[in-house]
Amino acid sequence: QVMANIMTANFSQKRITEKLKKEIGHTRKSRDGLFTKFLCLNSGSESVTVAARIADLNAKKLTDPGARYHGRKIMMLSLKGSFHGRTERPAMASDSSAKSYQKLASFRNSHLTTVEINNIESLRKVFKDADENQIFFEMMLMEPVMGEGNPGVGVTREFYDEARKLSREHGALLMMDSIQAGLRTQGVLSIVDYPGFETAEAPDMETYSKAVNAGQYPLSILALDDKAAALYETGLYGNTMTTNPRALDVACAVLDLVTPELRKNIRERGVEFVKKFQDLKKEFPDAITDATGTGLLCALHLKPEGYKVVGVEGVETWLRHNGIGVIHGGKNALRFTPHFRITSTEIDLVMEKIRQALKRGPVYTK
Repeated sequence: QVMANIMTANFSQKRITEKLKKEIGHTRKSRDGLFTKFLCLNSGSESVTVAARIADLNAKKLTDPGARYHGRKIMMLSLKGSFHGRTERPAMASDSSAKSYQKLASFRNSHLTTVEINNIESLRKVFKDADENQIFFEMMLMEPVMGEGNPGVGVTREFYDEARKLSREHGALLMMDSIQAGLRTQGVLSIVDYPGFETAEAPDMETYSKAVNAGQYPLSILALDDKAAALYETGLYGNTMTTNPRALDVACAVLDLVTPELRKNIRERGVEFVKKFQDLKKEFPDAITDATGTGLLCALHLKPEGYKVVGVEGVETWLRHNGIGVIHGGKNALRFTPHFRITSTEIDLVMEKIRQALKRGPVYTK
């Protein structure tokens, strides 16, 4: 295998490009208007960083003296509870983790506006207010299915269409962050292949990472349409280990393993998870407040008064000590992101362990 750190062109680049173009748009009658270029980075956060760099260049062109938005304040727009990474610009666009960074000088002045997911009227108002207050949104970032702030809740087709329309009219680049949702939520990599989205206009950019790198090798991918690709300039970004040949081979292996049967299992077991969560809610009405999920990105929301998820004695810790892979999310939720071949028997095991955890009664922990 060729080395990554000497920037050698290699066949791994050709293979991953061909596989991505085959996967993205595979449910559509036409691939016109979809992504034409792909940038391969390391962490998911890095792919969002590069997307923000491209948006930054576009913002300069639109706010320079004599340009359409000369003199306007430049901001980003994302969803309430959004998460896009922990490096600088992605963190600035992440509503769910904003409080963690407000103590930093660079985060003193907010550069972010947020809107409630699937609230079309609020979305329209945000863009209207931006025009009235001399604000330019350089980029709108959305997760097709939220992974951190409200795990498992997805954008509707109607909300997406309005976001696509308003961002285009405004001049903002629309970036879909599929780092957590890709493959995991609908058995497809891109939002353009989600059920009900097969005729939707594609975003300007979309990012992928966690599933496509098998959770083993640092890789993220930024997909660009013709408009976004035309904005990119040589030297706009660089990194020694980007487009790492070994990482690309991992991604190719992952995409080769995605079969119709696997896609079906992701969707069907996801429905099963939520149904069985709802059954648990009936069994423990004093402990469980809600169940959310899309595919195999799902969450069980617990009452924070007495059923703390995080902490030494928290429900999350107990489940981990008893063999269940879980991570917290939302305000006080157990978030599950199981392997794609999970069976009904394994789901039943998860439910039984949750049942045992909740039967302990209220847990008050820091």
